[in-house]
Formats: sequence, structure tokens, C-alpha cells
Amino acid sequence: MSFTTRLPQPTATLAAVTDSRVDQAAIAERLLREAASATGPRREDLLDQAIVASVPLARTLASRYYRRGVDAEDLDQVAYEYLVKAARSYQPDDTSDFRSFAIPTIRGGIRHHFRDHAWAVKMPRRLQDIQTQLTVTEAALAARLERWPSSHELAEALGLEVKEVVEAQRAQGCFNPSSLDIPLHDDSSITRGQLVADPADTYQLVDQIESLRPVVANLPARDRLIFQRRFLEHRTQAEIGHEIGVTQMQVSRLLGRIMLQLRLALSV
Repeated sequence: MSFTTRLPQPTATLAAVTDSRVDQAAIAERLLREAASATGPRREDLLDQAIVASVPLARTLASRYYRRGVDAEDLDQVAYEYLVKAARSYQPDDTSDFRSFAIPTIRGGIRHHFRDHAWAVKMPRRLQDIQTQLTVTEAALAARLERWPSSHELAEALGLEVKEVVEAQRAQGCFNPSSLDIPLHDDSSITRGQLVADPADTYQLVDQIESLRPVVANLPARDRLIFQRRFLEHRTQAEIGHEIGVTQMQVSRLLGRIMLQLRLALSV
């Protein structure tokens, strides 16, 4: 996705004024206040200059969302678009401050873009909102508890039903799903896609299930528990780690090893 928002070209005077954010904010504020009482071409010129002075602010806000699955140039364009909207709707008074007005406007526009355009698998807005809350709350609780919080603890902290938290956790891959071509772990030549049975080939699927029964039965007790929690009860890796006393990363590695054993059993 690309935007066609065009920023006004900087004048020679404004292009030279890049010493500090304080200077830029002060210049933008002064220009917008002058624009509020101007009319015609003079007003448009003042607005354009104020927007140019505020471009570093918009770019800084956009940069905080880089590397989250959306192209950086697209995020910059969204930030510029909402900067223009903020400048043109700003109504200065004795107590107002454009920076304080523009920041939530631009940030809200970027978040709106993520909600409406960046999901690989579209989810209900309710689940998207819960996931946003989970990201913040999980980190805060983990720091306070010195371990990863359980779904029950998260639900209590957020004032939600446990089933709502679990549903949002299960859908966490919908924003930026992992590729099926990714190896199970660093040293593996087996990809995730190779472990997915063809749903159209029911004979193959039944054969694989029957072949795996004795392999799963012979797994060590902890491995069987991990397998059951992950693939039958659909628990998150964080929940499994909390239950067996290891980190989420260790659970990921254990799952990779277990899946490798099952894959090798099928290849015999």
C-alpha cells in the first residue's frame, strides 16, 4: 500500500532551521498561530511551512512502529498524512500547544492503519484490541512476578474472561504469521510446511496418525505433557513454560525436538 500525500516544499528559511526539536516545535506553533488569523494564499503558505517544520516529529513517531510487519515508507506516509490533518484542524488558543495536539493525532492514525490494513488474517476488532492490551499487560506482569503470567492472571489484570484472553493469544500469529518455509530450529533441514498433512489426502492423514500413536506413547513424560498441552489443549508456549518451569524459548526448542522425532518416525 502506498499513499500519495505530498508534503509542501520547505522554504530556504525553514530548511536551514533544523537545530533542535524545540526550535521546530516553536516555529510550527508560531506559524500556525499566524495562519489562524490569515486568509487566502498567505494562510496556505503559513500552513505549509508549519507542516514542513513538523516533519521530523511525524517521522520520529512513525519510526517507533518500524519492523512490525509494515513497510517503513508506508508508515512515514501515514504519519505525514495525519500531520497535515492535524495542522489544518488545529485551533490555537491561549493554552493550546500544537505538539500535544499533533502527537495523539498522528499516533492514532498509525494505529488505525495497523488495525485496518496490516493484518495478514483479518480478525474481529475486539480481538485486535485485546491483543494490544495483552502486549502491554504481559510485559508489566512478567516484570512484577518475575515469570511469565498465566492466562488467568492476565484475565484478572485486564478484567476479562479467561476464554477471551486465550482466544486472543491463540490468534497472535494472524498479524504477521510465520512462513511455512522456516526450519523447525536453527540446525534443522525440516520446515514447518513439511509437517502439515494434506487435508485432501485422508488416507495419508489416517496413516500418519496411526503411525504416530506408538511414537507419542513412548515419548518421555515431560515431552508427552508438552505435546498434549500444545496440540490437544492449544496452550501457548508461555503457559506451558510456566507449568513445567522453563522459559518460553526453551519450550519452543523442546517442541522443535519433539516434532523432529515425529517427523523422523513418519519417514521410516
